[in-house]
Amino acid sequence: MSIVAVLGATGAQGGSVVNQLLQDPKWKVLGITRSVHSEKAKQLIQRGVDVVLADVNDEDSLVKAFEGVTAIFAVTVYWDSIATLGRDGAGEEEVQQLKNIANAASQIRTLKHFVLSALPPADKVSGGKLKVPHFDYKQKAVDWIVQNTPELWSKTTEFWPGWYTSNLAYLPFMKFMPFPGSQGYALAVPSSPSALLPIAGDLQTNCGIVVRGILDAGPKAYGKIAICITDYRPITDLVSEFEKITGRPAAYLEFSDQDVEKFWDVFGAEFASQLRWSESNPNWHDLIADRVISMRELGVEGKLVNFEQALEALKDKLI
Repeated sequence: MSIVAVLGATGAQGGSVVNQLLQDPKWKVLGITRSVHSEKAKQLIQRGVDVVLADVNDEDSLVKAFEGVTAIFAVTVYWDSIATLGRDGAGEEEVQQLKNIANAASQIRTLKHFVLSALPPADKVSGGKLKVPHFDYKQKAVDWIVQNTPELWSKTTEFWPGWYTSNLAYLPFMKFMPFPGSQGYALAVPSSPSALLPIAGDLQTNCGIVVRGILDAGPKAYGKIAICITDYRPITDLVSEFEKITGRPAAYLEFSDQDVEKFWDVFGAEFASQLRWSESNPNWHDLIADRVISMRELGVEGKLVNFEQALEALKDKLI
């Protein structure tokens, strides 16, 4: 039996990977977490996951946790530190965490596949004109891995998750706002209404399906980028789908970048930078096309939950 170590096992991406691989008898799942006594960790143990203590800020703990594994799914959380460290500070921390993970993984002689959750190189693609720190610092770490751990890079697959449909239910700056004195709602975000949004569908389901496909593909996926996007939709489609599902009238209002930053500080600024970059770069599949591995090649075409299906499942959380 092969062993897979899943970082962020109690989070959205890692939890999705755990859910899928628990269904596959080929894999024994190790859930890597900073708190083995949390309720989420206890739930993983009850489901048959071996929960292992490690911290992405501590390379030695990662080496110990990765001992004997066949595959690693690596994910970091930029958003945990943005409020205290700022946009660039959170990015620098994330780079160091990914270096720690890569250095630890490089010491594991049994490792055959390293799957790294990353995002597009916004800064590079725009010629330095449009920076999106929670994208760009992940790619700085990728560049470092390429240069400093070439053996690890030779068995690495990048996983790029699109925009979460669940943002419409849980993120304050993406929720539809009730219009006082009416039954209507408004979506107010800093983006042109015609801009395409790269949507991952139900990420909590789809991430695990795609990563399982990556691991099944093995060497065919080395050096490739698997892009988890089910739909490219204009922002206005979010409004029409909201109306269809909730039965409430809705409208789109374009916020300025400055106003969204007034309301949500560094979170708003980061959010605005992503949407403005997407206006100019709507199709992730075209960015580094020669490295993209398709869902068909991964054997998961037709298995992903799309935007409409994911939004319908969130109906009770939208208003």
